[in-house]
Amino acid sequence: MLKAVLFDLDHTLIDWAAAEPWEDYQTQRLTKVFDFVNDHLHPMTHTDADSFFVTYFTTVQAAWARGSETLIAPTVRAMLTDTLTACGVPEHKIDPDALGRVYDWGLIPGERAFEDVPEVLPQLRAYGLELGIVTNASAPMTYRDRELRALDLLDYFPTCRVSAADVGYIKPHRSIFDRALDILGIRASEAVFVGDSLEADIKGAQGIGMLAVWRPQSDGSGSPANNIAPDGSITTLHDLLPLLDGWFPGWREEASEDLR
Repeated sequence: MLKAVLFDLDHTLIDWAAAEPWEDYQTQRLTKVFDFVNDHLHPMTHTDADSFFVTYFTTVQAAWARGSETLIAPTVRAMLTDTLTACGVPEHKIDPDALGRVYDWGLIPGERAFEDVPEVLPQLRAYGLELGIVTNASAPMTYRDRELRALDLLDYFPTCRVSAADVGYIKPHRSIFDRALDILGIRASEAVFVGDSLEADIKGAQGIGMLAVWRPQSDGSGSPANNIAPDGSITTLHDLLPLLDGWFPGWREEASEDLR
């Protein structure tokens, strides 16, 4: 019986096509961090703001390169710490909690939910399905929740929102999928996963026994040439329900009965 649908977040539920460039918005956040550290923690006397930004982006690139090989999740906390120590700040002077507040994670201008998301998620919830998020984000879910709240999506995912930064591994590592299933108290065979990456989402979900639906990005990215075959493909979330009907005949009636 179908009990839950789990989703990737970025490029699956959240549309970044019209968002302000990530590097530009990150620079705004990093300026706050740079000023705070100089004023309150430890002066970076040999590092100007531009050098600090370059060091951070280089650190991020290296962390994700390692992560792609090891599947160990990069985290904002670790990347900020590594950047500051590289710029001469003693580690014992670094206050990660204070940095997190100053970093001020939030909705990026132009970031939005895909139009079909607020149309389809209520339908799935109305049939009694649990919904969950499993994202490879380097930010903890407490940060990403701010975006979900601003986009009016948070209430659709009351219990299951899992970030790689909190688990320690990125998809396709099974640990991040297992965490979501454990939170919901279900088996892999009782859930379907929807995501845009064949390697991370489809391979990972299928690897632990979930049916996996591929939602390719409109520009064709997220679809490397490989032998990973999704169980289903959609261009809009509206196409998801017919797939569920084919895989789980009568799921709508069964889910509705559970609500009585």
